[in-house]
Amino acid sequence: MKIRLLVSSLILLILFILQGCETDSMFRQGKKTTYIHHFPEKHSPALTEFINDYILVSLLKEMSKENNRFIFARENRNEEDKNILYYEYTEEQVENYYEPILNADEQSYKILKGLGSTDKVEKELLKPIKDPLIYSLPIFIMEGNNQLRIKTTLNETVLNLPILMKEYGMKETDRIVFDLLESNKNHFILEIADYDVKNSTGKPLFLTLFVKKDFSEIVISEWFDEAIQKKLDKGDLDSFLGDFRKVGESGRYAFLYGRTIVDTKTKKIVKINEEDYLSNDGKYVYINGGKDDLPDGVQKIQMIDNYMAGNKVYEIEYQLDYKEIAKELNFVTSGIGLADINYFSENYVILGLTYNGKMVGEAGFTNVIIDFQKNKEDPVFYLNDLHLSGIQIK
Repeated sequence: MKIRLLVSSLILLILFILQGCETDSMFRQGKKTTYIHHFPEKHSPALTEFINDYILVSLLKEMSKENNRFIFARENRNEEDKNILYYEYTEEQVENYYEPILNADEQSYKILKGLGSTDKVEKELLKPIKDPLIYSLPIFIMEGNNQLRIKTTLNETVLNLPILMKEYGMKETDRIVFDLLESNKNHFILEIADYDVKNSTGKPLFLTLFVKKDFSEIVISEWFDEAIQKKLDKGDLDSFLGDFRKVGESGRYAFLYGRTIVDTKTKKIVKINEEDYLSNDGKYVYINGGKDDLPDGVQKIQMIDNYMAGNKVYEIEYQLDYKEIAKELNFVTSGIGLADINYFSENYVILGLTYNGKMVGEAGFTNVIIDFQKNKEDPVFYLNDLHLSGIQIK
């Protein structure tokens, strides 16, 4: 009986392996992967989105995009920042800004690094917004004793933060840093950091304020997901849910703030499995993209709606072959060393691949820009070392 069971198990294992090989071969039949050995040479929406995310990752938060115009809020870094500064630029301006990298014969990484220079971005691209109210953006001024003056298109008030947040132990003399996380027609979301108070987990106190623009409603929560989930469960955020920025096709899922997504139907914060990877725009999930070493073979990407439904519907499936890429680049290698995702949006995946040497050391490194804009079933692979290794642009 045990022998029969063992034989049956071995047969099933062999069939499983053969099925995997068959799946890989099906992707290869009649298909030849397009490899291009340089950076993309033309502007495109996906490239513009990547450049935006790359140059702004540690500087600004995108608030909105209207009529090909990008609107941003600058991140505050310390208690000396007493207001929120806003900037803008157009799609045409950012395309002109990154034009030099399209014509680079070699060393694209140097140009990309230059594009990300804070001084260069501020001098050549960002245009200060003098009247934020025109774009329905709130105006903030932090006054003495942690009094936050706010003006919107609907109203004006002064928030007495020590009184408003008395239960958290905030005082008039505390060192406060505040940031704008989101702003839409009806409400905005603030982050308040108090470096003189510890939160319920013993770390510096970070609070999230959900504020109606007429100040008729203010909901305060500690910054971490578990605390905000309690507010959702109690119904405290019900009047805000309809205004959150929607992702996916069903309209059921929305950005709560940052990269945190909420199911507006169940009012539950969405949990992405650790081994999977959420795209910057929140629309897609890369299956197994969050693993320390991304396996090659058939790659699968789902829309957030299908991912949360737990089905097997994949919007994108493509073949990734590390040996083939090494051959394209003439790497003499014993195999892949490190493989991870540096960037992921609806139409772009950027990988960082490090190959082991035959005996010791490294055989080489490359970034791979996988472009799905023209054909999601047969994307274009750009092989170009951008010096994006071990980092994630979110």
